[in-house]
Amino acid sequence: MDACLDNGDNRIFHSGILFNVDTGNIKMKATVYTGLACSWCDRVKALLKDNDYEIEEIQVNKAILEDLQTKFNKVIRTVPQVIIDDVLVGGYHEVEDLMKGTTSVNKI
Repeated sequence: MDACLDNGDNRIFHSGILFNVDTGNIKMKATVYTGLACSWCDRVKALLKDNDYEIEEIQVNKAILEDLQTKFNKVIRTVPQVIIDDVLVGGYHEVEDLMKGTTSVNKI
């Protein structure tokens, strides 16, 4: 995994994607697509909240899943799916990797 700050301009580069980094009291936003009785969904929401993300949760149904797959041109078969800065990060493990990247400024 590669993760590095982008020359002090409040962005982090991780896995080929450039993300904005929280500066001050402004919370970063994440959209979490979840399913019913999903323990990984609960875990990823807790992880994001622990790292000062504001979360929008959307329950997945067939139409929403099809829209996600079309928007990101990717087959999606599992939840949770997390979007940060209009980039599909992935599930719990991908978010965890982003939060604790080698030079991450995030808390974990």
